[in-house]
Amino acid sequence: MGLSDKSKRNAENSLPEEVLEALVSIDKPPSEEMWEAFLEKYQPSGDLVEPSERAIQACENAGLPDGLLDFIKRHGLGNYGDGILKLIDPEEYAEILYSWIGGRDSSRIPFMMTGFGDLFYFRNLGGGIYDVSLLDIHYRRATVPAYTISEFLTYLLDPEVEEEVLRRSLFDSARKKCGSLAADEIYFFAPGLAIGGLEDIQYVTKGKADVHHQLLIQLAS
Repeated sequence: MGLSDKSKRNAENSLPEEVLEALVSIDKPPSEEMWEAFLEKYQPSGDLVEPSERAIQACENAGLPDGLLDFIKRHGLGNYGDGILKLIDPEEYAEILYSWIGGRDSSRIPFMMTGFGDLFYFRNLGGGIYDVSLLDIHYRRATVPAYTISEFLTYLLDPEVEEEVLRRSLFDSARKKCGSLAADEIYFFAPGLAIGGLEDIQYVTKGKADVHHQLLIQLAS
């Protein structure tokens, strides 16, 4: 099984050299104003937890950019914006990601999850090139929203992305119906969208994120 990592690119087989050089040249750390805008839009919960040394080491080994890693260290893991976004421990979700994309690859590391369980993961493509990919677990597809962390923050701050990708209206309805999310919980569809469910509040419930991931992975096998 395995969702194909269809967005895969690397310096050897896809992008022209001039494009690779351009990507490196535009990769500037996000400004403090951008991080502040993110925190204002997606306010952190009061029970964020400090990442473990093992989690930090895993991020460093994968090549996670310093700006993002510093933010994680400073603010912690857990719910942001009442759980519509979650900074997650990559070690807890790495095996889940590898099951989705069809194999272990330490250059891919999950670091953020939406309130509906979709995973944002970092992909180190070599030569200083990386992207942030999005794994949509409900429609079983991977896309690439951003090529730099600054571009990723801009993406998350976009109201259209908030509504269409993070499912803002449905998220708010789910909170009213099911209650708030714990750090390890998500809202999901029952039955799943791949087997007849619909993106409608009547199909939404909540539960443990890792359990639902495993269920959808088994259904896709």
